Amino acid sequence: RAYLIRLPLDDRDTVDRVAFLQNPSRATVRRHWSTEADQCGHIVEAGTEWAMQCGNKTKRLFKLNDTPLRLGQRVCVTEPDGSVLPFKIASVR
Repeated sequence: RAYLIRLPLDDRDTVDRVAFLQNPSRATVRRHWSTEADQCGHIVEAGTEWAMQCGNKTKRLFKLNDTPLRLGQRVCVTEPDGSVLPFKIASVR
């Protein structure tokens, strides 16, 4: 399982909200599951958190808490059913 997420980062490697607000359509996500077809969508703000929305489907939340997004760090994704899945950042470009 994997997510390919495209988000603007600032000099501290945290999400650059100004750049995000200037061009939110560039914040994208692609969901890879071996048992399901890939899903593509956008990153959206969900209150104080971030969410992935693919089409009109339920959002998947992920907590970043202004933590720098660096190689090897773990990020948790909350699925629509409430289950929390940990992912490790495998690449940052």
